[in-house]
Amino acid sequence: MSDVSEQWREVAAGTDAFWQAWHELADLREPREIARRLVQISLSHCRAHGARVLLPLEGRVQGSVAFQVLAAEGHGFCIPAPSGLLDDLEEGCNVLEVHATRLPRLDGAFAILPLGSSPATGLLEVVGADSDRLEELGRMLPTAALALSVAGLRAASNRREREVQVLADLARRLGSTLDLGEVLTSTAEIAARRLGLERAFVGLYDEIGETTATTGNIFAYGFKDDMQDQTVRIGPESFKHLVLRGQPLLIDDTRGYDSPLATRLRPNGMGSCIIAPLAARGRPLGVLYIDTTEPGRLISEADLWLALSLAEQASLAIDNARLYAEESRKRLASEALREVAQTLSGTLHLGEILESILDAARRLFNATACAVFQLAEDGETLRIRSALGLETEYILQVRARLGQGVVGQAVAENRPKMMRDIVERWMQFPQEWRGQSYTRSLLERGEYPFRGLLGLPLASRGKVFGGLALYFQAPADFSDEDIYLLEVFAGQAALAIENARLYEEEVRREREAVVLLNLARQVGSEPSRRVVGGAAEEIASAVGADRCCVGFFQSDLQLGELYAFGVGEMPVRLPLQHYARFLEARSAVTLPEGLCLEGACCGMVAPLFAQERLIGFIYADRMGLGSVFSEHELNLVTAIAEQMSLALSNQRLFEALRRQEAQYRLLAEAAQDLIVTTDVRGEINYVNPASARVLGYAPEELIGRNFRDFLSSSGIEQIREAWRMCVLEPNQGRALYQGAALRKDGGLAYLELNLNALTRGDRIIGALAVARDLTEQHGLVEEIAQRGRALEVSEERRLELRTYLSLFTQAQEEERKRIARELHDDTAQVLVAITRRLDRLSCELEDPRLKQRAEDIREDLGAAIESVRRFSRNLRPSVLDDLGLLPALEWLASKALTPTRLEVSGAERRLSGDIELTLFRVVQEALTNIDKHAQANVAAIRVRFLEDEVQVHVSDDGIGFVPENLTALASRGHLGLLGLRERVELAGGSLEVDSEPGRGTEMRFAFRC
Repeated sequence: MSDVSEQWREVAAGTDAFWQAWHELADLREPREIARRLVQISLSHCRAHGARVLLPLEGRVQGSVAFQVLAAEGHGFCIPAPSGLLDDLEEGCNVLEVHATRLPRLDGAFAILPLGSSPATGLLEVVGADSDRLEELGRMLPTAALALSVAGLRAASNRREREVQVLADLARRLGSTLDLGEVLTSTAEIAARRLGLERAFVGLYDEIGETTATTGNIFAYGFKDDMQDQTVRIGPESFKHLVLRGQPLLIDDTRGYDSPLATRLRPNGMGSCIIAPLAARGRPLGVLYIDTTEPGRLISEADLWLALSLAEQASLAIDNARLYAEESRKRLASEALREVAQTLSGTLHLGEILESILDAARRLFNATACAVFQLAEDGETLRIRSALGLETEYILQVRARLGQGVVGQAVAENRPKMMRDIVERWMQFPQEWRGQSYTRSLLERGEYPFRGLLGLPLASRGKVFGGLALYFQAPADFSDEDIYLLEVFAGQAALAIENARLYEEEVRREREAVVLLNLARQVGSEPSRRVVGGAAEEIASAVGADRCCVGFFQSDLQLGELYAFGVGEMPVRLPLQHYARFLEARSAVTLPEGLCLEGACCGMVAPLFAQERLIGFIYADRMGLGSVFSEHELNLVTAIAEQMSLALSNQRLFEALRRQEAQYRLLAEAAQDLIVTTDVRGEINYVNPASARVLGYAPEELIGRNFRDFLSSSGIEQIREAWRMCVLEPNQGRALYQGAALRKDGGLAYLELNLNALTRGDRIIGALAVARDLTEQHGLVEEIAQRGRALEVSEERRLELRTYLSLFTQAQEEERKRIARELHDDTAQVLVAITRRLDRLSCELEDPRLKQRAEDIREDLGAAIESVRRFSRNLRPSVLDDLGLLPALEWLASKALTPTRLEVSGAERRLSGDIELTLFRVVQEALTNIDKHAQANVAAIRVRFLEDEVQVHVSDDGIGFVPENLTALASRGHLGLLGLRERVELAGGSLEVDSEPGRGTEMRFAFRC
């Protein structure tokens, strides 16, 4: 009896603990905590081996429910499922398919209990439970279901609360006014406050060019200075993103972003910033700029997309405000459109947005029915995505071809298209419905339910992705204003649809982003082939591939290194010889089944390039039947391949740059010239070892000092001009400076300084100076200058001597002429007279002895007369003065001891007296030298008269000599040839001597006449 009482007390205590734990569920707020606590209660209360909680997802097939494992403990579950997280639901992980007819199941070994009235509310699976306690547990499960439902709603609400609140806040602020200035100011304020940043401004474009744009007045929030009257210029790079592509810019630090926009804003102290484009109806309006001045504050991608949503909503408000300012009569329609925008901005669920669009379209434009068409992946077919007021069969059967029909033409041309009366048009032009079989059959039977039809394109960021069709029972009749309002509405609808689509893709992108981030970290930290190849697992995870290989070629598609994931022990045999045409595409492409690894149902390959050279590939495949790679997955692998290629290219470039830098540094260190680099202020930040030889300073003594401190004050203006040309006007070319520099020992070093600007991008960061030491050359120049001055003095003296010699020679000739005349006229005549008197005396003498003595005296006297006459002729032959040069030369030839002939050519003429005298004397001297030294057999005098010159050649066949030894001959006292040369040059002529030992001598005299 005591044992039974003890068992009842244990049961009672367990029951109290059970109810106490059950009440704790109401205090928990997170779905996961509630599910975990429910599992613990189930295990404890039912003494089970295992328990898990499953939450429902949307039905996968009719009659079935998809479940997500939220919490589990223990073992022995009937349907194995991997562990997962609640936020993996949209990825399709950890989902169990359980047919509704199989629930509930209840026995002692295994039990599946619905949390509510049906399995759709959730399941509790218990293994090895006490059957007596399962019913009690089951009665309490609806309370747990309610707690889970409330917690789930609260979590979803928290996730979307921020974005909805921001958009709702902006919609409320902008919805209360259509004043453009207030709209812009409110947009800037809300953008800064809701993103948790300090400052923002909105600028609308005042001018849009082909590559740049300029804003008008700026409406700012949070800036200390008034920016109302300031403008911002959008440069070419920002223009591509903001204007042409409609893409936002996220800049973590504007100091590393050189653009006209960043340069214009950087002085205001911003750090990270978001620049979102403002555009409406495919027309750029301006930019929304939000930034922070907090150092190290980073802006997340969520902030970026929120800012983009704000910008898109603000763009709509701005465009509406402009419309209001331009046409006030459209105010009521604009208010209606704003209400629609508010409605659309209140949710990001695509189904709700489509429903709101269709309801608003039918209500605002009195349409009988309306439908949203979506452009299929083939880019040619339009299918109805959602409709209101259309029969189900019509929705399923109707297809529109791009460019055909009202909706197809509107989408193809990106402008509204209207058919006022379909029936009337059918009666007139039935061939226009040739490609629309279902609509044609209805028209033929007279069962088409509509008369008017209006098609509007749905486009976002310049890309058309679908169309909006409005059907009317009566013929459609719209004015230009109505069409304009419809375009605005279509723009709002397209923006809301695009936002919803982006939101749906966010979860998928989040997982891809994590993979790409991990991949970027791995490759960026060490961009080697080993690291890149080791990323095969990350790539496979990103695209859901079963196997992945990263290979690198040796040459000509010959495989070198290969890194594989998921292949196990199977040898990797890829037919690379067939991959060439696929790798030429420079993007990921699908492979035929025969070119994949064994067992693959689909595969793809992407090339890896390094500096435009194919170096490898990425291969991935799937082994499940019916599985194919989507276009998005191909694009993702293309992006991964490009990122890897960029990392490998950068690594190669970095290695090459490092080698070049080492080479340049080696050249600089070994250079004899002084090499210095400075910043823009002129402070030295590098100097090569030549500084010790040139200036006497070690390199470390010059670092940090201004290079002007080492220049002589005499050249300060010149160096200022050179520095201005180098740094302030670099397009003028290199700047040169030559001057003195101060050495460490107090001396001067004369340098030739070549200055060149150092740039980084378009910004000058300093200067490069290459200085050549001209100290030794400067000394040589001074010495040369001194010697030049001495040479000038010597030349002056030489000219004086030549002048003196010329005068001396002239005086000598005059004296010879005078002496010769006196000998001829006086002495000779006196001797002749004495001879006559002696002849008369001889006739008078009778003594034979005396007479003989008189005859002897007469002979001696005749010899004296002949000697006087010969001496007179030698001093100055009268034949030269009386008959000219040629008879005088002929007389010289006849008097020479060596047989000499005279040859004359050209037109004979008299020359000036000075030239004839000079030629006579030099020929006379030449013949005298031949007689004395040449030992010649014959000699010749050749006279050649030219038009403006006379040439006289004197030659012999004697022993000859070496002309180069004239100086040596002169040093030994033989001055004949030197005298000849000097006399010829004094008369303005020239002398050439041609002689060789044993081959005779020829002297060539030339005078211009």
